[in-house]
Amino acid sequence: MIDIALRFVEQQLNQTLKTLFALENDIVIMNHLVEASGAPVLANQNKIVITLINLEHETNKQFYGGQRTTTDSHVQQFQPAARFNLDILITAHFDSYNEALKFLNAAVAFFQSFPALTKKEFPNMPEGLGQLQFEIENSPYTQTHNLWSALGAKYQPSIIYKVRHVTVQSLQVTGKVSSVKEVGTEASV
Repeated sequence: MIDIALRFVEQQLNQTLKTLFALENDIVIMNHLVEASGAPVLANQNKIVITLINLEHETNKQFYGGQRTTTDSHVQQFQPAARFNLDILITAHFDSYNEALKFLNAAVAFFQSFPALTKKEFPNMPEGLGQLQFEIENSPYTQTHNLWSALGAKYQPSIIYKVRHVTVQSLQVTGKVSSVKEVGTEASV
């Protein structure tokens, strides 16, 4: 579901920017910033690049689940879903610094307009995604420097968003029990 969630964000941001700037070609790409060799990724040139930089297991809330009723009056049991917060880096990777700032501003405006993507506003949201909530992650200069150094890339205009509560559920059945059909009481003497 992580890949599906990020692809959906990529598609929605891409469509919005294409419409806003009357572009024919895609302008948003989900990709790493540098090749394993350390070379820049050519496909990122003159694009907004979405990069997953951290995956955090959500432990603050109790989430329930782990069973579903089947058509044969049984209940399948499975492990409850795992929920994650994703830190994504939105990078404006353009030859022109002014273009980079223009497109970064437009990306920020998109997330400001839609702090949560829901099925109500986006009926084409993939099955299994309830909603995607976005929060800006403030990053002091030293953390930003450390991040770009760890990525092995030269700094580009960018912003980090936290995407909250992305669910991963395998639905691997761990057990099956009969469902309760009626509740009876015994008469006492």
